[in-house]
Amino acid sequence: LNEFLDDLYSMGGPEKEFLYKDKRYFLQCEAVDNMIEMVIFECFGEGKYIFRCKGERFAECVEQFEQAKIFDGKTIYEAEKDIEVLFG
Repeated sequence: LNEFLDDLYSMGGPEKEFLYKDKRYFLQCEAVDNMIEMVIFECFGEGKYIFRCKGERFAECVEQFEQAKIFDGKTIYEAEKDIEVLFG
């Protein structure tokens, strides 16, 4: 988890794919109009974002991601044992 988050803080990923309880998710960061946008969506689903943030720095979005309860009402720290990083 530390390596995963350190990578996000340093350069926004830029892309990561991971499993959470047998569901595949994709995290993507990119610069859009002088802002950083971070999104997470379920692969092979409806393509809806489960998390979306725009900020001036990667750190802003990563901090919001760390606090977001997007994993069945849990933060990434609480759901860590059920997450497997596949790519990134």
